[in-house]
Amino acid sequence: MIYNFFFKTNCYRLIFIIFSFIFTSSSFAAVLHWSPVDSTEEYVISGYKVHYGTSSGEYTNIVDIDGQDNTSCDLDTLNLVPAQTYYFAVSAYSTAGLEGSLSLPISYSTPAEGPYIVQYPSIDYVNNIIDVTFSENNMQGTNVKNNYDFRPTIFFNEAYDIVLPDEINQPGTYRLLMDYIPERTIITMTVNNVTDDKGNALVSSTIVLNDNDNDSMADDWETYYGISTAFLDPDADGLENRSEFEWGTSPVDDDSDDDGMDDGWEVQNSLNPVLDDSDGDIDGDGISNLDEYNQGSGVSNRSPDKPVLNLPVNFAVNVELNPQLITNPYVDHENDDHIKTQWQISTEQTFTISENILFEQETYDSLTNLTIPEFIIEANNTYYWRVRFFDVLNGRSPWSDIFSFTTMTNNPEDSDGNGVPDIQQVEDGTIDLNDDGYLDVLSNTYKMVTNGHISISLEASNYVTDIERLKSIDPDDISDTFGKPDDLQFGLIQFKIGVTNPGDTAHVNIYFSEPVGKHWYKYDIVNGWREYSKDYPGNVVFSPDRKSVVLRLVDGGPGDSDGIANGIIVDPSGPGAYLSSTSDSVSGSGGGGGCFIATAAFGSYMEKHVEILKDFRDLYLLKFRSGSAFVKAYYKYSPPIADVIARHTVLKIIVRIGLMPLIIFAYILIHVSLFYQSVIFLFIIFVMAMSYTMCKARRVAYANNFETGVHNGT
Repeated sequence: MIYNFFFKTNCYRLIFIIFSFIFTSSSFAAVLHWSPVDSTEEYVISGYKVHYGTSSGEYTNIVDIDGQDNTSCDLDTLNLVPAQTYYFAVSAYSTAGLEGSLSLPISYSTPAEGPYIVQYPSIDYVNNIIDVTFSENNMQGTNVKNNYDFRPTIFFNEAYDIVLPDEINQPGTYRLLMDYIPERTIITMTVNNVTDDKGNALVSSTIVLNDNDNDSMADDWETYYGISTAFLDPDADGLENRSEFEWGTSPVDDDSDDDGMDDGWEVQNSLNPVLDDSDGDIDGDGISNLDEYNQGSGVSNRSPDKPVLNLPVNFAVNVELNPQLITNPYVDHENDDHIKTQWQISTEQTFTISENILFEQETYDSLTNLTIPEFIIEANNTYYWRVRFFDVLNGRSPWSDIFSFTTMTNNPEDSDGNGVPDIQQVEDGTIDLNDDGYLDVLSNTYKMVTNGHISISLEASNYVTDIERLKSIDPDDISDTFGKPDDLQFGLIQFKIGVTNPGDTAHVNIYFSEPVGKHWYKYDIVNGWREYSKDYPGNVVFSPDRKSVVLRLVDGGPGDSDGIANGIIVDPSGPGAYLSSTSDSVSGSGGGGGCFIATAAFGSYMEKHVEILKDFRDLYLLKFRSGSAFVKAYYKYSPPIADVIARHTVLKIIVRIGLMPLIIFAYILIHVSLFYQSVIFLFIIFVMAMSYTMCKARRVAYANNFETGVHNGT
């Protein structure tokens, strides 16, 4: 078998060059290209085999490509399923029938066929109207009430039909007249059996209403209380705004039920913050809940010590524009694990005006040091920062003392102060990327940069007051490699824009001098790398020629890296081809995930089974001391194991099978109501009890038969 080994080694030099994407008037065609493998005197290359399947390393289909110089495969001929990710690898074979090793895999997501819901439906609570706009006008089934489902349940007004677009002169928009729409409630709308005139079903059929900024708080609830961010605690009752919404308490009243006990204290001690339970005795010690509160005896968990800030030192000057904030080590006298840290930067030292808070994030990885992203702070300004720690039992420390620092006088990258790095200035004055008939120039609503290969420009539209900064970032400068896309094509595009009011939704148009890929990726310090176009498909719209994209960004929402609605949106993102499925992505570190073994087994940290395990970790494990200890140990010891799994297909299959019971269990906890959880677990207990009874009966019968046999001398 020595000859076969050398042949396989030689053929391993085969690599992919590029996916070639070609738009036609009728379809989106994709062609797979690879570099040829040279023949030798001993091995004459006869052709290639394209191996592909829906899991990396598991290729259920093979296509024979005859001829040494035939180095491409038209993917449209493979009858691939729409909206599905496929993985491809290529091997060469000789005239003697010997097949070389597979190339490194490459992934391709087939485009989805069919229309989609445009952005977020608008709600008119006064007239109980929901306007749903579809991407195409000729929709089938959109006027059938049974095709819409709402959770929590709301009903159509039976006296009226669904109003069609031509009746309200709004192309693509269908008006739903409801019997009643509850206010201050997040509603999930699911649309089924709706297609375009070609029979293509909706790309995205489920959408959230009344939470346009995706912060898990109802938009009208935020407006009613004047709330603009999820992480603040304006009434200082121990519950942040998002928790106040979840519990139904007031974010501006520390005692919503007026029972004399703070809302946060009641939640922490398993009391009801919207019910007067001051006379109760939850722990049965003969002392009322109110007396427990007044005596301070009800809180069983001691909070961590107040953080001590380290660097930059207080009153520091000439600080760089993306400084690293460092605290002293975390201290908890009960030895509770450090689960997260909350960081804030403001332009004033009271931290009472949300519009003056430039940066606010909760981090689970960067616990005692954090590098502030670019564009958050500016040159020649004074800023204030503070920190607080959280333990695994959600005990929170007091805020640290407030430190201040003053940044360097000038931005060394931008000597003329026009918001574009000097080395990225576009000198060619004849460019018109947006094809509006006017030469592109730098202005408040239009900026352009070059990364040395292509030109990139950004143009603002609604609610944008100005474009403050624009820069092209080399992705190699970002050290976090976990989930990092293999091909970012033109790097990341970082910009800073101002909007009219905090919380506004901005649209920006980004133009390229060359076509880009079909995916849009984002990086920030909390979520790490993620495919923004997959998480929020309505927020990314490419032009047919792939030379421009429209981004929809919400101030303080998922498209804003400063983490707060403050009138400023900072976004580092860019076009790319696909996510890495190699072991580098599995074993890397950063804020992208952390389920290393599952990622190795399923091929991507964004795979649906891995997402379930991550949700289980965040919603259940990290809320308990033992669970947090397990997660901490898992992060420490699992990466080497994951690296081994990622390199062996058989191990991947075994691990997937082994993880399925845990995934099913996690899915039940996350997605099934408490009632059905109880039914399922009671059924499991019943089956286990029956199995134990049957096994015990068999053991007794066997013992009796054995004794009978001994007695009879057999």
